[in-house]
Amino acid sequence: MKTPAWRIWLTTALVCGWGILAIRFFQKENVPFAIMSVCLMIANGVILWQQTKKGQ
Repeated sequence: MKTPAWRIWLTTALVCGWGILAIRFFQKENVPFAIMSVCLMIANGVILWQQTKKGQ
């Protein structure tokens, strides 16, 4: 099954958004939220990789 383009764009926006939030939380020295944001960014990055890998 091919993933629709809107879902790939949404996941890409989520990865970027979590990355931006992680940077902001690190700047504000709010480490627990920064770590949570990094974890969510990685999780969405894995989902994006699964959606875009060849052979699907």
